[in-house]
Amino acid sequence: MLIDWLTIRYPLDETIGKFVFQKVSECLGRTYCMGADGEVKWIKNNLDLDKLRSDSQGLYGDSRRYLTVGASPASLEFAGLNVFGSADIEYCAQVLIKHVACALSAVLPSFERWQCRRIDVTCNYDMGNPAQVKQALRLLLGTDAPRRRTNSDRKGGDTVYWNPSSDLRAGKAYHKGAHLRRQVASGAFECPGEFIEKADNLLRLELKLGARWLRRLQDVKAWHQLTEMELVAEHRDFFGALIGQGLEVKDMGALLQELEKICPTKGKALAAHRTWLLIRSVGYTQAKESMGKTAWYDHTKYLRAAGLSSAELCAGQIVELRTRRLIVAEPVSWWDDIKKVA
Repeated sequence: MLIDWLTIRYPLDETIGKFVFQKVSECLGRTYCMGADGEVKWIKNNLDLDKLRSDSQGLYGDSRRYLTVGASPASLEFAGLNVFGSADIEYCAQVLIKHVACALSAVLPSFERWQCRRIDVTCNYDMGNPAQVKQALRLLLGTDAPRRRTNSDRKGGDTVYWNPSSDLRAGKAYHKGAHLRRQVASGAFECPGEFIEKADNLLRLELKLGARWLRRLQDVKAWHQLTEMELVAEHRDFFGALIGQGLEVKDMGALLQELEKICPTKGKALAAHRTWLLIRSVGYTQAKESMGKTAWYDHTKYLRAAGLSSAELCAGQIVELRTRRLIVAEPVSWWDDIKKVA
């Protein structure tokens, strides 16, 4: 488990230090919202990052004059690679404050004096291969619970969201490998190919604890006193209600993977796999009559070599598939825990 995002803020007054107060105040710009009649509806302060050093990632100011820092501690620590990281909230806050202090060339108050506005608690799960990650996401699309309505990515992807606009608790599930590849392709950072291949196995479940959740926490304890076990409990409570004792995912890609090992090209493996799906759909005889003799012979030869018997081919019987269970309480904690796809 890791804290994948943390947002903390400090009032922009002289208690932050005269130097910092003056420097940040000089860099504050303003955004105006004007109505149709030309009257100003609201004014928002924004930190002009161009006036600060180039490493000021995650810094911004808000309308109530706070210095606000929102970033992924793991990304700051590992040059953008936030697959794994720390779940110690005090340590994560110190990473952010150290980064801001470096950007401002100043000494900042200790983390105990900052306010917290958001915590993202994240776990990674090894699903065995990318196909099983995709299948798990499709199954998760059907996991509604009271006050936890699910919906898919508006952009047409397969990311799954639960209550994305909530300022209390919100959830998200997505394929970390695909996300990591997009980040690398965009030039955000560099990542070893071995790590990308391992990340292809990972399903990621993220819980956002928002401002309203943290305001309620104030009556019980300070945000920086949250323990890793308490954050784990929040994550399990949210996703456990959706997944229960475990989500069983069948390895629909097992036969295709075997075919890719046997066939001379990936295209032939896909063609043989489509023939198997056709046999299951319309039966052995009709499938055979729908294609040329050479193609039929080659495809059934590859299917037998992949482990299907003649009886299974004739019956169109579903192959016994390997299964993997998504268990909320059993995430992976480091790269070595991820098994490479066979």
